[in-house]
This record gives sequence, structure tokens and C-alpha cells, in this order.
Amino acid sequence: MQRIHSIEPKTAQGRTRELLDTVEKAFGTVPNVAKVMANSPAVLDSFLALSTAMGGVMIGGKLHHQIKLATSEANTCDYCNAILTHLGTKGGISLADMFEGRKAVSSDPRTDAALRFASSVLESRGKVGDEELQAVREAGFGDTEIVEIVASVVVGCFTNFLNNVVGTALDIPRAELITACSARDNCGCK
Repeated sequence: MQRIHSIEPKTAQGRTRELLDTVEKAFGTVPNVAKVMANSPAVLDSFLALSTAMGGVMIGGKLHHQIKLATSEANTCDYCNAILTHLGTKGGISLADMFEGRKAVSSDPRTDAALRFASSVLESRGKVGDEELQAVREAGFGDTEIVEIVASVVVGCFTNFLNNVVGTALDIPRAELITACSARDNCGCK
């Protein structure tokens, strides 16, 4: 059961209504997480601005998405796993790439290094060791991309924590558990 109420677009007023209209124009609907964020127009506005800005990251949209999936899995956020899987599918990210993101490993060495670094950032609360920073640099990531990897972790954590606190009601299909998905031969994500 959801523990904090949602702001319904039909009854929203002022800046809150404008922001929810922006979300609806972008997605064709207003996801429940946006309705929860709308309790604070400042939070929803900031999240939309950050999400829009992160659309231009040098690490690329796919890796940004995979990092958010990795944080969602680590933080056991059912809502984020579901919406990120849904949006990834719509955005052309393969099920295999999304599965790798959720596991925080990749068959591509460069992506693998970024996902491992992102996991280290999350697990250590940002207090990564010199060797971890050196490993991601050796994989070809410069200062700009390292900052973007950290920001991707933070964006993921924000939505994970909010949805976990709220118990945001799923308004999209639930993402399969990794254990169930990896056990199936025909799931398309191996």
C-alpha cells in the first residue's frame, strides 16, 4: 500500500499542474512516481531538470540507464526496476543490456568497468579507493564521464529511495526478478 498520497493531474493547480502537464507531454501519461514527486513542485521541477540535462551525458543514454538499473537492483526498488525496464524497451535498449545493467556486469569491458565503478560508488557511499578510480580511468573514462557515472548513481538512488519510502504503486508491469529471468531459457535477457 502506498504510504504517501499522489497528486492527481486533474486536481493539481498552478506550478504543480504545469509540471505534471510537462510529464504527460513527454511520456504520454503521468507515472505514479511523478505524482508522488508533485507533492513538492520544487522536487518534481528539480528532478525533471536533472533528468533532461542527463539526457546529454557523454557516457551515453544506454550506460546512464544501465547504471540506474544497477542502483535500482542494489536498492531493491521494484518501481524503478519496472519503469526503467519499460522505458528501456521503448527506448530501444535490449533486454540483454538491461539484464546486464541490473546485474552490474557487462560482456563489454568498458561498460563492465563503468558498472563496477558505479557499484563501488553506491556500496562505499562515494568513498571509492584509488585503485577503483584508476580502473575506470584505464577503461577509457575521463573526468567528465566519471562525474556522469556518479551522477547516474545519485539519480538512481533518489528515485529508489523515494519509491521505497512511499511504496509507490506500480502503474506499469512488474520487472521479473533476476533469478526468475536468468532461470528461463527464453526470456531474451541472457
